[in-house]
Amino acid sequence: MTYDVVALVQRAPDVRALVDGMVRAGTDLKVRGGGDGAVIQLCDDEGRPLLSIEAAQRVAVASEVERLLGAGTAALMPDPCWWVEARASSAEAEAVALAHRFADRLVDRLGGTVWSSRPRLRQGALPGGGAR
Repeated sequence: MTYDVVALVQRAPDVRALVDGMVRAGTDLKVRGGGDGAVIQLCDDEGRPLLSIEAAQRVAVASEVERLLGAGTAALMPDPCWWVEARASSAEAEAVALAHRFADRLVDRLGGTVWSSRPRLRQGALPGGGAR
């Protein structure tokens, strides 16, 4: 089962912001492309994918964020807004933490908010058990 993290960011993520987020996620990880360039995967030394990052999408209809992620998240989304989704295995705590480090770095750099599919997993994924 996957653990999804969405960074809703105010500025379009450029290559530098994405690379910075990937470095924050883990400097010892390998990078692999997939999905005809629409997905970047961060992999361990054995080539096993830990985190899949999808290409950023501009949010054209704000009500879609509310429909998909809930009213609370929609109220926090920036305008304009880009959706960047990262997926990790929910069975691996380190992969969940990678997803959050990546998304949190994007939001730190570009403004916005982070949503996760199961906040209870997030509590244990962050240092000190905190939430963003």
